[in-house]
Amino acid sequence: MVSDLLMSNPTSDNLHILPTTRDPQTHLALSSRNAYLSPSELKISPILYQALSNAKERWNSASSSGRPTTGEDIVATATSVILAEIDRLKDAPEGTNANLRLDYIEVFDKHTFEPVRGEVSGGKEMVIAGAVWVGRTRLIDNLLLGWEVD
Repeated sequence: MVSDLLMSNPTSDNLHILPTTRDPQTHLALSSRNAYLSPSELKISPILYQALSNAKERWNSASSSGRPTTGEDIVATATSVILAEIDRLKDAPEGTNANLRLDYIEVFDKHTFEPVRGEVSGGKEMVIAGAVWVGRTRLIDNLLLGWEVD
């Protein structure tokens, strides 16, 4: 365990993946950072989970039907949800909106942590991860694609 702490980057052998604890209504990952969010920011903060969930649904749908999809398609699905929310917030009445900014969305191979590019098949195990800024708070989240925590 001590040697795990001395490594500059995690590997699949020393990374300990645990389920994310989430708010039962919003599915927002529970974090001490959430205390920094204003009431209006809390309302939009579940958008990252929604975006990642849409991407996971795309992956599951393509995987179960045998249709090919790509790492780029999965990322684009999640990214489009966040960009649509950013556009919606621009049109919100003054004083009712919060500042939302996309930091990143990426799909990684479970074993190598390399970004996934090109066509992916149903047996691939991946992680879709992302970060957004809601106001001055950076929220991070991830979902597992093609596997579950034991």
